[in-house]
Amino acid sequence: MSTIATAQPLGRQTLDIGLVFKQGWHLFVKDIGPLIIGALIVGALSIVTLGILAGPLSAGLYGMVVKRVRDGQQATVGDVFGQMNRFWSFFAAALVLGLLIGLASLTIIGGILLATIWLYVFPLMVDRGMGLGEAMSTSYQMVKQAGFWEHLALVIVFVVLTSLANGWLAILATPFLVALVAAGYYVAAGRDDELQRAAV
Repeated sequence: MSTIATAQPLGRQTLDIGLVFKQGWHLFVKDIGPLIIGALIVGALSIVTLGILAGPLSAGLYGMVVKRVRDGQQATVGDVFGQMNRFWSFFAAALVLGLLIGLASLTIIGGILLATIWLYVFPLMVDRGMGLGEAMSTSYQMVKQAGFWEHLALVIVFVVLTSLANGWLAILATPFLVALVAAGYYVAAGRDDELQRAAV
């Protein structure tokens, strides 16, 4: 376990969904250009590499938001490649989560439930340097402590937004959802003060 991981609070009492959307929007707008271009790069290279780069590059998108919130620095397009030094960790994360959630999605409800409890796996791996197993366990604990039903409602909203997005909206949907998940992660961890500083 990293020293960063042990230094941070695990969770809060209940998740404020309104605050998540408010802060997620602020994070999205703050770095809207790099996030959109980064999401296009992720989409294009994921297709070209048959999904091999999807995990590491998606982690790079989360890295952009973490850079803004934790480090107080503006994101750049190049940050989308910022997690390539942990290529195999994020490749494995995308593969394992994709397979498990995908298989569970055959029951629809099962997929949504797994997506809910593992919502913060990528933010935890990026922000705290956790391995996959530790991130999956910690994400579950955060969701449970900060309100499972609130997180379930949040994930359902994500599913609806994704299903409705098409055309230009689809281009905006991915980076916006990354910003929302990251905001949820910080709110659930009780690190609202970092979000407030990032929004200034």
